[in-house]
Amino acid sequence: MLQLESTQEALESIKQKGYVELKNIFSQEKVEKVNQIIESPLNRPSINGSKGYIRKNNIRFLFATLSWGREIIELYTHPAVIRLIDEYVGEPVHLSNFRIYRTFPSRYERMAWHVDNKFEDYDEKSGTFTTHLALHDKGIIMIMYLSDVEDGGFQIVEGSHLWSFKEPKETWDDREKDFSDKIVTFNNRPKGTTIIYDYRCVHRAKPYQGTRQIRTSLFGQFSPSFMPVGEPILLNARDIDQLNDLQKRVLKVGEIPSSENWPIGEPGEVIEDLGLKAIRSLLFVQAKKAAKRLGIRKKAQ
Repeated sequence: MLQLESTQEALESIKQKGYVELKNIFSQEKVEKVNQIIESPLNRPSINGSKGYIRKNNIRFLFATLSWGREIIELYTHPAVIRLIDEYVGEPVHLSNFRIYRTFPSRYERMAWHVDNKFEDYDEKSGTFTTHLALHDKGIIMIMYLSDVEDGGFQIVEGSHLWSFKEPKETWDDREKDFSDKIVTFNNRPKGTTIIYDYRCVHRAKPYQGTRQIRTSLFGQFSPSFMPVGEPILLNARDIDQLNDLQKRVLKVGEIPSSENWPIGEPGEVIEDLGLKAIRSLLFVQAKKAAKRLGIRKKAQ
């Protein structure tokens, strides 16, 4: 458990540097249990009602993240972590965006330097998200490694929370040369490593392509109470009755979501993942529909 002394140290680190790295906040047993829960769904795509992952580029996102087990809920609502975040933000926070994801090495995909002091609206007609920056508000992001990370780890620009909000700017690739000497990279870290940072900090995942390592991580955005509710939180009925008051507050139980879950997958990515099996299935379905339209029936045996 994070003690008062280390809480104060963590607060000072976030205030000065924009982030703090925490170790051994979560037990290895809890981390391993979560990994056991998510392994199967992160290896099957969500399609036609089956729960699994949603893919966007080289990343698989766990569908309905908090519905898979109470252990996952407990990671997002750890009392000592929430106390630290509340103290830094200066008021009670809620979980507005969240995801567990698995990143694969890629020669083509590259995350931009960006900030997360934002909220999003989803337009159902166009199927697009609109981003709004919250320039002067403090909030927190929690990144937790669910796998050992050698390369492709989290990167942050130290102290950038002190100046990034002065411009209405979400992506910062064009300024990299100005802050290159302030980049901190969290490579060569064991699973369970947790980084908590001011969401105004400029950050990204380090691009990597030279290894076959697959990185699994947990992400949570904690926003002040006046910010929009955020994404829908889907829970398993099994877990609802056991929620304590802190968890209900953090998860905004009873509140109407203000956005949609992100990302919303493209059908083509499912077909690409399933390969020929998916193509054959689609052709079979279309053939059955065509036969029905033409009045063709299977002969009685």
